Amino acid sequence: MPVRQARRRARGRGGAVRNRVAKRKSPTETSSSSESSGRTTEDSSKYTCTQSDNGIQQLTLENYTVSFTNKREVDSKPVSTGFASARTVLGKRHDVKAEPAKPAEPDVPVIRLDAVQERISKLDFERPLLIVAGAGSGKTATLCARVIEMMKSGVHPKGILVITFTNKAADELKQRILRYMQASGMLENVDIKDRGVVNSLMPSASTFHSWCYGMIMRFYRQLGMNKCPLVAAAESEHKRLMVLAKEQLEDCRRLVQCEQMLGIPGCKQKDEGEPSIYIQHTEARWNEVLRLARETTGFSIDSVGLDQDQDQDQDQNQRGKKTKFAEKARTTSQQVSLMRALYEHLYAVKGRRMKLLDLVENPIEFGAAFPGKDLLQGMLSFMYRAKAKGYRPQEMPQLERSVLEAYNGTLRQFDLVDFDDILDMTNQLLSDKDVLLEIRGQFPYLLVDEFQDFNRLQTQLVLKLQENVGRVTAVGDLKQSIFEFRGATCEENYHIFLEKFVDAQVEGKALGSMESLTTNYRSHKSIVDLSNILALETVDEGDEQLRRLLTPSQAVPDAPEVPVTVWSTSNIQDEARTFGLRIKAILDRGDCKASDIAVISRCINFGAYRPTGLIETELLRRGIPFVVRGGKSALKSKRMQIFMALIRLIANPNDDLAAEYCLDELVMNVGPAAVRKIKNQGINRLEKQSLFDKMTTASTNTGLLSKNARAGLQAFLADIDLWQQKQIGHVPLSELIKDIFAKYLVNVEEEDDKGKPQHTNDEDEPEGDAVLDMSMAILDSLFEAPELLPSNDDSDVSRDGPCTMGLLQAYSSHLCLLSTAAEDQGKLKKPKMPNAKSPKYEGAIVITTVHQAKGLEWKHVFLNHFIEGMFPMGFRGISKADEARALMNSQIAKQNQQAAALHYREESRLGYVAITRAKTGLYISVLEKYPVFWMEKVFDKSCSPSRFLPNIMYSAESSSKRRCY
Repeated sequence: MPVRQARRRARGRGGAVRNRVAKRKSPTETSSSSESSGRTTEDSSKYTCTQSDNGIQQLTLENYTVSFTNKREVDSKPVSTGFASARTVLGKRHDVKAEPAKPAEPDVPVIRLDAVQERISKLDFERPLLIVAGAGSGKTATLCARVIEMMKSGVHPKGILVITFTNKAADELKQRILRYMQASGMLENVDIKDRGVVNSLMPSASTFHSWCYGMIMRFYRQLGMNKCPLVAAAESEHKRLMVLAKEQLEDCRRLVQCEQMLGIPGCKQKDEGEPSIYIQHTEARWNEVLRLARETTGFSIDSVGLDQDQDQDQDQNQRGKKTKFAEKARTTSQQVSLMRALYEHLYAVKGRRMKLLDLVENPIEFGAAFPGKDLLQGMLSFMYRAKAKGYRPQEMPQLERSVLEAYNGTLRQFDLVDFDDILDMTNQLLSDKDVLLEIRGQFPYLLVDEFQDFNRLQTQLVLKLQENVGRVTAVGDLKQSIFEFRGATCEENYHIFLEKFVDAQVEGKALGSMESLTTNYRSHKSIVDLSNILALETVDEGDEQLRRLLTPSQAVPDAPEVPVTVWSTSNIQDEARTFGLRIKAILDRGDCKASDIAVISRCINFGAYRPTGLIETELLRRGIPFVVRGGKSALKSKRMQIFMALIRLIANPNDDLAAEYCLDELVMNVGPAAVRKIKNQGINRLEKQSLFDKMTTASTNTGLLSKNARAGLQAFLADIDLWQQKQIGHVPLSELIKDIFAKYLVNVEEEDDKGKPQHTNDEDEPEGDAVLDMSMAILDSLFEAPELLPSNDDSDVSRDGPCTMGLLQAYSSHLCLLSTAAEDQGKLKKPKMPNAKSPKYEGAIVITTVHQAKGLEWKHVFLNHFIEGMFPMGFRGISKADEARALMNSQIAKQNQQAAALHYREESRLGYVAITRAKTGLYISVLEKYPVFWMEKVFDKSCSPSRFLPNIMYSAESSSKRRCY
């Protein structure tokens, strides 16, 4: 299989995983593997393992020691790490320069640094400094303290520019710097509530995009623009722009052929050897074609009918209101339609006689360059990748280059820029010596946070601002670079910074220096040392320059340890139950709040499969609230939304939203036109009529709907009547739920996060129906909360007794509340759960992806599906943008051969980030069976634990099943 072949090639070229993480191999396998890679493979003898009477085992590799257990039994005693936070620890350390005899008031800010942090914060501000900051090492505190020390030394605050990766991080930096300024006595006579005065005394702190857009607002005329462009941030805008770009490429082809047909001098048809199809500023040339067409062929604009209403309705539905962009886009589409009509007229009059290719019948074959089910999404993915990496259109083959140029040209046509344009244009501005001198004079000092996540364009900005100056401080951790899919170039970034700043020689001395923050104030020793072992895989063993950055982290001395738990779970149902039981036990013993626990998954959606879906079901069954980040909850899946709409409609026929959803998704032979007819019935009547009543009327109206549409509507209404009249009051609610699934939800296709259908078959689904299981779990949780059950029914309600209308309405409300609460929108919504009133269940469990978890921490962290193919994910090949560049440059083609190895280094960094989110408890689940059948075809039948898990930590009775890599 291609995935396995790519993986083997990656390991053969130098993946360090098989060496550092011990695998069980036969002598023959070890020998052949060593010969193919040119290196000696370490075996499990590098590890030592001891076991105590209480089942706790201890793994040792060189200086690293990890305590772990495979037990599932739950300890009823609360767990304590011996420290609550870096603040607590630093307050007790003897090397902190503070006044322990006079502790500060709770509301008075205090700067707490250890000796290393304090020393680094005071290093020479005139020299470059690279700070390698491991997880939980207090990098933000050190960076902010360095800013304070700069201001204390006489540097004007407005001469300091602090750059970070996200708006949230920028806001946190500003707040931290403000507190440190208060703690340092810099704001003694200042009213803190006067934000204008406070901001004038603080350094500039923002993201690169915000700062760069400010540069464009200031210098846009130097870029040749008449006004400052707006930012196209929404993906819906990008899609519309790409559609217009495609139309304009077809328009450019037709323009060239129209000029040929009319014999316009100096114009000839472009052939395949030309570098680009796209032509800028075509208006004048089209006007000339239009003039000649009128004079020589009698073409008339009045003969062209443009469907304006359809475009207008589409824009109204998409945006909700008219916008300048929508109006200009509609105008552009109309112009393209006009030019197409002109072309068709000229081709009919002249082109056919000249035996020219009909460009309407033979459009550009975009699918040849952008294969896949969704052409538009493929083109957008290519564009995002190419621009984030800083690739130039000139580096691409003809069609790819044409798409990039047409997209960029369409942006400029509407006076828009995207996020990558903002960075690129600022680089252009700083290439102007006068602008560069002005900006360097304004910001002589630069500090950058999260340096490992910068892309090529951002790194170029750092070089332009500080090359040959050197007043730059970069803080980051290569081991935590996980945004390569967004264009981050961490290895390239560090190579450049080390060469240009740290290792650069001036009069025989190094220009800059590199320092490391190695004390992890977040996690205990076993978690820290497990992350140290995994960190060995994050950099290629042959890259000595970057290996310098792998300084091992250390836990706080004397902090009590909690063993890492590694479970062998037989299948995904067993994994979900194990997680649910342990989470409930942790909450019941009062160890922490619900918001102190996270389930971190490599992804929330894996095609049609949801790796955390059954875990959500178990939490619902046990009455534990949760929120989902980084993807849609299973409660938001299409099948669950259809089920909820049906339940709502049965419980309340006057629910027009539910009726409309069912009408759109479930009723056979009823399309958009029929839906509009049904909804528009009785529109002029004074009394309001529900949509359900309109559906009932339309089902017998022979003049309104076709025979097939009426039949489909009648069948649906008959089912609703059956459930309302024959089943409610006669069968349990669980039987009603099963009947709904059997009739309407068995064959419904799921959708991904972007609303695209995921075509599945039996091989793509795990055993059982996950959505049905979740619906039953929600029913269980309802009966665990008596206050949510109806109290005014004539008879008592029970799970196995006949379903009453009151019970159905209570279940419907419970479904909606849970669905809303599971969607994390920055403000936690607390649903009514069985245990919601207990302080132990305060907040909600966080179910998240690794990318969303970056920068956060929890007391207990659960890692699911820690198996090959899921964590790490398999290599799927190079991106379209990289593939296109390789066609034009053999050197780039050679670089692409290392793509698989780069992919698995990125995956190892994801593993490092996931592990280091945990403070106290780390729980890792290794499946013994792949969750869906197709994985067995791709990855082999036996399910293998992740290569990031040392073999000796996997339970002994199952380790013999492990495949070797």
